[in-house]
Amino acid sequence: FLASSSILIAQSCNDSLKNKVNVDLYFGLGASVLSKFSLNDKLKAAGIAELNETTPEFLIGLNVFGSKLSGDAEFGFAASENDLGNTENRNIAFTSRLRVHYNLINKEKVAFTGGINLSATSSEVDIFTKNNTIDLNNLVGLTSNHVSLKNQMFYVGPSVSLYLLKHKKSSIRANFGYEFAFTNGKWKSDFATINNTVKENGNNRFVFGISLL
Repeated sequence: FLASSSILIAQSCNDSLKNKVNVDLYFGLGASVLSKFSLNDKLKAAGIAELNETTPEFLIGLNVFGSKLSGDAEFGFAASENDLGNTENRNIAFTSRLRVHYNLINKEKVAFTGGINLSATSSEVDIFTKNNTIDLNNLVGLTSNHVSLKNQMFYVGPSVSLYLLKHKKSSIRANFGYEFAFTNGKWKSDFATINNTVKENGNNRFVFGISLL
């Protein structure tokens, strides 16, 4: 599941050609909460620090609202780290998200929209032991205590948004969605061949966000 709670600062511009269209650039903070990482099963079995499944997220996006259609393009950055004994991991994730909605209710003060949510998340994970020493004068026998992994996931699912205080200079948007993971998300490495890798498919997530437009 992914839960994102955001307080966003927005700058609006209006385009009144045939129908009024509001365009809002926003920034915000959120959190992502996943149901699980399949990789954690391997880490736990080896007594290594597991990946955090709840991570803070910084968001930037562009929201568009027209008379019949609305949506937004959003980018998120999340980072977390966790340690256990002499082991530690760091996870950095970038998410791009696109929502396309039909305005089911569009009143002066409130609106309710629904449609589809598409997103992609790229993760970079580093797993290592702490208190290592590297001697630059003796690199011949260098052994690695560091594992670098990466994966990419694509999601699709339904979402709805509720707009409040539309008649005010700053309005509030609450977004709810459920994202289905439809790619395998197999863990890979740029530096080594990975044997007995695991996949993250089936680990769906819930999306929630509150925005100040």
